[in-house]
Amino acid sequence: MTFLTIQLGVAGFLLFLVGLLIGFAIPAVRNPRMGLSAHLTAAQTGPALIAISVFWGYLSVPANLAPILVYALIGSSYLLVLGIALASIFGASEALPIAGGKHRAGKLQETVVSLLVKGSSVVMALACLTIAYFTLTNIGTFQDL
Repeated sequence: MTFLTIQLGVAGFLLFLVGLLIGFAIPAVRNPRMGLSAHLTAAQTGPALIAISVFWGYLSVPANLAPILVYALIGSSYLLVLGIALASIFGASEALPIAGGKHRAGKLQETVVSLLVKGSSVVMALACLTIAYFTLTNIGTFQDL
């Protein structure tokens, strides 16, 4: 394992822990349903980062792109959880209308949540697509599987 994959795994474990802690706060937030969404997002994204760290050696990512993609995955995961957690506290619902229900927040709060949720989702999707592209285009080169 490289230092980069260890960072990815540790970040995943810490995000999972954050998810557990968010679970305790669900009854106290303005929109508990959104709080549950933040809790589940962190509790599922954390182990996903751990899984990616375990299999990183088999994901044919060029060495010069690896740090960018790893930090994009870590950063976007944490920012997504932060955005959803803030939505639960503020009662923001524009970015996530199903979990938001009839809750409404101020314009600035809605904007911050929307930027965090949508921005982090785009970064995460692009990072995953890039990893998938390099892995799938090099799938025939795996000899030891």
